Amino acid sequence: MKLHKVSLAVLALVPGPAFAGETILYQDQPKWVEEAQIPAEQPDNSSPLLVFDLQQRIQDGQLWRYQDTAVKIASPEMLGQFSTIGAQWSPDKGDLIIHEASILRDGQTIDLLAKGMKLEVLRREELLEQRQLTGILSATAAIEGLRVGDIFRLRYSVTSRDEVLGQRVQSITGLPASPLRLGTGRVRAIWPAAEKAKWQVLAKDVTAKPERHGSMMELELPLPVPKQPEMPDDAPARFKPLPVLELSTFQDWGDVSRVFAPLYQPQGKIADGSPLAAEADKIAAATQDPLERTQAALQLVQDQVRYLAVNMNAGNYTPQAPAETWKLRYGDCKAKTLLLLALLDRLGIKAEAVLAKASGVHDLQRHIPSAATFDHVLVRATVDGQPLWLDGTRIGSRIEDIHNTPDLGYILPLRMAGAEPEMLKTHADARPSYEVSIDYDESTSYDLPSVATATVTIRGAEALKLGIGINALDTEKRDEFIESYLRKVVGDGQFTDVSVETSTEDAMAVIKGRGILTTNWSPRDRVRVRRLNGPLANFTFSPDRARAEWRNIPVATPAPFSAAYHVRIQLPDKGKGFTLEGAPDTDVTVAGSHFVSHASLNGGLFTYDERQDRTGAEVPVDEISANRARLAKAKAQIAQVVAPADATRRWNLDKAAMKSSQMTGIEAVLDKKMAEKDPDQAPWIARGSLRQGIGDFKGALADFTTAIDHSSDAWTYMQRARVNRSLGDIPAALADAREAMQLDPSMNGATQMTAELLARQGKADEARAMLDEKIALGGDDSRNWEMEKVQTLGVYADAGEALTLLGDLKDRRPQSASLLGIGCWIKALRGIEVESAVRECTSAIELSASPAGPLDSRAVVFFRLGRFDDALRDLDAALRDAPGQASSLYMRGIVLARLGRKPEGQKDLATALRIDPDVHALYDRAGIKP
Repeated sequence: MKLHKVSLAVLALVPGPAFAGETILYQDQPKWVEEAQIPAEQPDNSSPLLVFDLQQRIQDGQLWRYQDTAVKIASPEMLGQFSTIGAQWSPDKGDLIIHEASILRDGQTIDLLAKGMKLEVLRREELLEQRQLTGILSATAAIEGLRVGDIFRLRYSVTSRDEVLGQRVQSITGLPASPLRLGTGRVRAIWPAAEKAKWQVLAKDVTAKPERHGSMMELELPLPVPKQPEMPDDAPARFKPLPVLELSTFQDWGDVSRVFAPLYQPQGKIADGSPLAAEADKIAAATQDPLERTQAALQLVQDQVRYLAVNMNAGNYTPQAPAETWKLRYGDCKAKTLLLLALLDRLGIKAEAVLAKASGVHDLQRHIPSAATFDHVLVRATVDGQPLWLDGTRIGSRIEDIHNTPDLGYILPLRMAGAEPEMLKTHADARPSYEVSIDYDESTSYDLPSVATATVTIRGAEALKLGIGINALDTEKRDEFIESYLRKVVGDGQFTDVSVETSTEDAMAVIKGRGILTTNWSPRDRVRVRRLNGPLANFTFSPDRARAEWRNIPVATPAPFSAAYHVRIQLPDKGKGFTLEGAPDTDVTVAGSHFVSHASLNGGLFTYDERQDRTGAEVPVDEISANRARLAKAKAQIAQVVAPADATRRWNLDKAAMKSSQMTGIEAVLDKKMAEKDPDQAPWIARGSLRQGIGDFKGALADFTTAIDHSSDAWTYMQRARVNRSLGDIPAALADAREAMQLDPSMNGATQMTAELLARQGKADEARAMLDEKIALGGDDSRNWEMEKVQTLGVYADAGEALTLLGDLKDRRPQSASLLGIGCWIKALRGIEVESAVRECTSAIELSASPAGPLDSRAVVFFRLGRFDDALRDLDAALRDAPGQASSLYMRGIVLARLGRKPEGQKDLATALRIDPDVHALYDRAGIKP
């Protein structure tokens, strides 16, 4: 059901219902109209909209709307905007009457109508692409001779009458509000006092009172109305300003119900022996169960009759006959509702039509009785004492979902005796509309990419819409869509083996895929934690009620919706030492959503199941704080897995691990991505990073080279530079770092590596000049480049010069942990001032938020002093904080050998060289060898 309202476009108006014709009339304005005067004074900064006058009159069941606009063409841009004029009306409901089209120039009026100007009727259905046949006609005309500085004026009326309403008339008029500026503006309404019409202005801070003039009542409002107060987006509708004038001659809501009830009486609407009767009888023969019959009738209307709004030829309120709807196989909400009612009546199911608003009407209390409050109609059936809300315009409703409640707010039952509005109480959906199941293989190491096998199940209308769209794509585009979809749901990664299955019968779409993703294990202190991204983890509730005027406004929550999330994770080391942290079971309701979850850890398998049910419940003001606290507590208690400190790391993998399910799964996904038609560089980058991480630097070099062949970019060149450096190929590493600088001069890491490798090759002057150039640029980065210069010179060139420069920096920042750490490292590596280095290192450790670096440096100082036990303690502490720090592992291997624990030391040395084969270079240069 479509209900038209007045538009506030300057030169357009969409009327409500009435009888009339398609011929545009050219007549004088009616006598009751009070013509507005164009303001005599028009300062340069005044509004170009000089007149905006809306007047309406109710008389004998007819609504007459008059509109007057006068616009000053203040610029060439406005001249282009007003090259044509237009108006709209419904010819089956009323007339379009043009009173004036004129140009005011230099005090002279040019009458365009007298010069022969006529509006042309356009018959194109403007909303056909939105599946609406409105019957509304548009009339347009070009404005000839209009110039910058002219005032263009258009005055016209639209009349409307609807036989369904009888003598009743209704009107909703939008009220422009500040900061919109008008030269002169008003809304004026006139109606017979005997009509006892109801009216109200819903805008804030507007004082209005009708006056009686003889037998007529008159209400006038100046425009624009005051600026309306801002409201939070999550405020309930009843709190949000609604700058409109409502006018209605309906007596009450019962009157509205009684007027429309006769249109939806289903008895006798299906003739025996008709095609529609055959469909109903087929349902009756298939089942005696009233719920199954109801579902079958609903599905028939949804699936076999396409939606098309038919709002013409008295169709605004009158539904077409069920037989006609079945014959045409299309209909709007009115037609589908009457068809469904007729089927249910023949099947012996109790049902009635109810008016509603498609977007929901939760603020009915502030509206006066009027059919214009509603724009939709659907069916309420009753089976086994339970209400069923059946909407024939939807798609995908199935028996599993038949008890679901739409978030429509108030509805109005249509009954011959009349009825009062009712609030449609919502509850959680029967089953998830959206369900995600993911199996993760992380059984080898949490440092490796995770192999994820995902299934996403979508049910209902969204599934059918997805199926229509995705089945229209070719195979390549379909797979691209699915991969993109999985990246949004599962996480950014490489996906293969993607598929989608859609079922119209089940109203279901199932998307599947297998992929590899960056590990979801994150560091926390000295352990790793596997966090989940389920509905509760992603749920937010942060209503803004900081303003004083907002503090008494409750929070509206989203419409009912259900989602489920299932995760299974195969853990490394068969789960040895892994623990479950948080609440294994959650059952909490917060901010209109109910969350239930269960987690378990059995051996090497972690399982987690969660369901969210949104109910649409409003959060009262006095419960906002409690809901926030409850949500924070619930999130803090989400189950998660904590890995032991000795869990297998990627640098400790043996040959058997290379054939594990996680590793073979990773390789399989990457092999398939590489074999795709026109693959990008991503799979080679992914495999190169993996190989680099497990110590296969030659393999990583080959992969990054292939990636560069596909598409050269600074980041990939830097990756290959690091690999070449680890392999000891310093010239190749330097060439790659230089190429990265060329491609992206802003990449600081490329400049840093280039300077370091130049100094390492004995080209300290060139490195110094490069770093001085960066320092000279100034800005926040200059301090970092000063430290980089000190470290580069201190490690590879003149340590004395470096320490002098460092002293100057310390004078400016005496408590800088970074500067203390650099000094500690230079003295340790170069073996100078080792006694003072201990104090400097200790200060750096105390001041540093992450002390693994200065601990490593102090261990070298202790080594040079022969304090091997102290060195070992520092190295153990550094590796607890950064277990993959190759320098600390290498140095610990040397220290353990000095302490007579050579076999242990050999193991650390091997691990360090696996992480970074070039780690020995600096120590060799410093004379520190195993």
